[in-house]
Amino acid sequence: MLFKNTLLLLLILCFGTTVSAQKYLSTDSAEVSKTLGESTFTSSKTFYENIEEAPDFTILAKILKNDPSRQKLESQEMITFFAISDEAFLNLSKKSRDSILGNSKIINSLVKYLAVPGRIDSNTLKSEIAKKGGTIYLKTLEGKNLGVREINGELQLVDSENRTATIIASDFYHKNGFFHIINALIFPASKE
Repeated sequence: MLFKNTLLLLLILCFGTTVSAQKYLSTDSAEVSKTLGESTFTSSKTFYENIEEAPDFTILAKILKNDPSRQKLESQEMITFFAISDEAFLNLSKKSRDSILGNSKIINSLVKYLAVPGRIDSNTLKSEIAKKGGTIYLKTLEGKNLGVREINGELQLVDSENRTATIIASDFYHKNGFFHIINALIFPASKE
């Protein structure tokens, strides 16, 4: 009887060790993908890798290709980025668009303004807005305030000049967080 109990205890110990060790065998996490139009965005790629060949982000991809802000975005443990669609740039007059795209200081500031530390999905934004009963403010990578509000069921970003950008598609994963797609440009306050 003692031999059977010892053997059973040894068997349980070996089985338990094997099962718990398998928990750590794979460091790969499940890949999450989401499609928008012709583009599939995935959690296994960085934000830039996701948008670099997407037809809706040719301008933003060109901006980030050699921009120092890109390295800052990619070095963050978790980050939520509000991605500017080509539509947002094309809705500007050619003069305004050229002025903005030709000024690296404005572009760098804009990119950092649309990046928020943490992994924030649309449900979290809506929940926080409901709790606060209006506009919530997120701190950007540069410590500026970025307002978010809900109007007629749509999430909008709002800057200090009351310019707005609507989130037209949300909850896309990238390697270190989420990104949401916006349809207009908003800018940080020059002095905050």
